[in-house]
Formats: sequence, C-alpha cells, structure tokens
Amino acid sequence: MKTQDVIINPEKIVKTIYDKKSAKCLSDDKNCQLLLSFLLERPMTFEDLKQAFKSVQSEKSDKTIYGYLNKLKKAELVMETGKRLITFSESHIKTLALYSRTAKVFYIAIDIDEKKSNIYFKQIGALLCEILGYEEYDEKCFKKIYEEFVDEKRREISKINEITNPEIMKLLTSPDVLGAKYVIDTMLMFAYFGKKENLSDEFLKCFKGKT
Repeated sequence: MKTQDVIINPEKIVKTIYDKKSAKCLSDDKNCQLLLSFLLERPMTFEDLKQAFKSVQSEKSDKTIYGYLNKLKKAELVMETGKRLITFSESHIKTLALYSRTAKVFYIAIDIDEKKSNIYFKQIGALLCEILGYEEYDEKCFKKIYEEFVDEKRREISKINEITNPEIMKLLTSPDVLGAKYVIDTMLMFAYFGKKENLSDEFLKCFKGKT
C-alpha cells in the first residue's frame, strides 16, 4: 500500500479576518481551536483528525468532528486543500479529502464601532497629553494619523504572504492567535515608523499648549 498527498489549494502564511463570526470561532470555541492546532502541523484527512482528538484524550464522534469542520469551513478558517491517494493495487485506489487551515496565521482586523472608537480616542488623547506634557490635542489630527497607519498596515500584511524564507515562516507559525497578532502588529508599527519620515513632527502637531 502506498499513500500520496496531492495539495491543490496551499494555505497562506497570513489570512486577515474581518468577519466577527470568524473571529468569535477563533477565540471562543476551544474544540475548534484544538482542531486548528492539529492542522498547524500538516494537512489531515478526517481519520487523521479523529485520531488526533483521541491522542489528547478528547475523543469525538464522527458527527461532532464533521460539525467542527463545517463550522470552520463556513468561517473560512479551514478548507479542503487536496486529496490523499491510497494505492492498494493497480486496480484499487482510494481517495480521501485532505483538510488544512486557510493560513498558518490568522490576523484579526475588526474595526471598533464608531461610538466606542470616539470614547477610546478621548481616553488615549487625555493620557498622551498627560504623559507628553500638553494641555490639549486635536482629535481629528490624531485620528488622521492613526487611520493612515491602519491603512498602511493592512496593505503591508499582504506582503507577508510573499515570504519564502523557511526560518521566518517557522517563526510566524503559531497556534497562539493573540501572540501572532501581537508579533505582526508590532512589526508593522516599527516598519511604518521606519518608512515614514518626520512622523514625530506630524504627530506632535496634533497637540497644543506645552505645560
């Protein structure tokens, strides 16, 4: 008997999540998180996944595992990536669906609603005035710089999928969703600072009345 995995749809390095249901699936459902952690290693068939749950003393029924898979597929976190060919003889070949994550790293990028955003900016502005020694700040100016950074950040995320260095890919590969977001956010922030000349001057123009 010989087996061969044929990958048709390879997973990305990073997938940006804009949908709240997908984000909730990532953060709230422990069993879906566990299934995703299994797929971090390699693409798997249904039987592989069933055995993986058994290996961590969390055996599930076929119906339950299919339920997890369907939920993750609807959230576009898991996909059918190809087929496993099992050759018993020249006249007997069996094919099984292979499942994989849609990306090694899921980056949640959901905007805060406007009402909360306004509250948060007021809090951030007041704190910055206190720390930097200013009496007041221009909220529109501050938001403009922030929105420019967010737009640039989202453009730059797509470039991560062009990375071919296996060592970098290994560093990014993590089942820790919050950790991956922190690493990417921090990297993109430093990259933005590195490319944006006179950013400090632009930023300080948003504040008035040095104390």
